[in-house]
Amino acid sequence: MDKRNRQPYNKIKAYLVENEIKHKDVAVLLEMKPNTISKKLNGFGGDFTLEEAKLMHVELGVPIAYFFEPSVPKKEHKLIS
Repeated sequence: MDKRNRQPYNKIKAYLVENEIKHKDVAVLLEMKPNTISKKLNGFGGDFTLEEAKLMHVELGVPIAYFFEPSVPKKEHKLIS
């Protein structure tokens, strides 16, 4: 299995699911293959460019902050009961 280049964009992935936006829709907008979008979202491919982030924000309503939020290291995750 490939190693991740970075943490996945979990908030963006959740936003897409909640708003019934498919990877194919994002791919058409960004003129990429759905597989490339999947790799970017899951941390296996390259990162989104600022232009791509802007397009996803303007056209799909993805909050721009979701592209820039730092991820919390696993050792700092706390179990919430």
